Amino acid sequence: MRGYVTTRWGQLHYSDEGSGDRTVVLFHETPLDHNAYQRLVPRLTDTFRTIAFDTPGYGESDAPAGITTIEEYVKTFVEGLDALGLDKVTVFGVHTGASYAVELAATVPDRVEAVVLNGVPFYEEEVRQAKVVPAVPDFVDDGSHLVASFNRPPREYDNELLSRMAGSVAERPDRVFWAYQAVYDYRPDRTLPLIKAPTLILSNELDVLYEPDNRALRLIPGAQQVLVPGRTLPIYWSLPDQTASEIKKFLTTL
Repeated sequence: MRGYVTTRWGQLHYSDEGSGDRTVVLFHETPLDHNAYQRLVPRLTDTFRTIAFDTPGYGESDAPAGITTIEEYVKTFVEGLDALGLDKVTVFGVHTGASYAVELAATVPDRVEAVVLNGVPFYEEEVRQAKVVPAVPDFVDDGSHLVASFNRPPREYDNELLSRMAGSVAERPDRVFWAYQAVYDYRPDRTLPLIKAPTLILSNELDVLYEPDNRALRLIPGAQQVLVPGRTLPIYWSLPDQTASEIKKFLTTL
């Protein structure tokens, strides 16, 4: 089932699949939408209810008025949880989505039962300060701007997912990188130590955020890490069976 809830920024779109005693809320990476989880979700719904939001400004969710912060995105997600009557959730986030999951777990700890992260954007300070939001290629008559978007890093990604990323750039060039700016401005070093819920970090050595995962592991009290091997990323897309298995294994022990 798909639906919308009303927030201060307009309509927030979500998918709602499966059933169970535990609800897993999934936050996607930029510049994708909830469909990034179309392979993973069916492997979770035999055990859990899953809610996958479209980040405001992506997919079918209305955008904020301008570039904003991780903290403000999460306030809007909390409005979504409230509208859906979700008091207690497990959060799963990848890359940008991991920042949302960290902020949510740190700021409303009474509502987060468990945390699963993959690729935490925990950059060292000099790296974070040097990060520049990618420019959208200018539209050209021969369509080569789409090829340029397709060839953006990370090249370890599956070609279908890279195509979806290029499509997102083409569809919303005015705001497609807003969430990246929020990530570069975010300070996870201040929030990771505040996470109280049991936490699992799923990592892959080819992921550009593998070393940040290792740094995050050291700051989250009692966190666990599992390496999911694979030569094509992201793991939730290319290795959905293994990813779902690790999530289930972790959550069923709590």
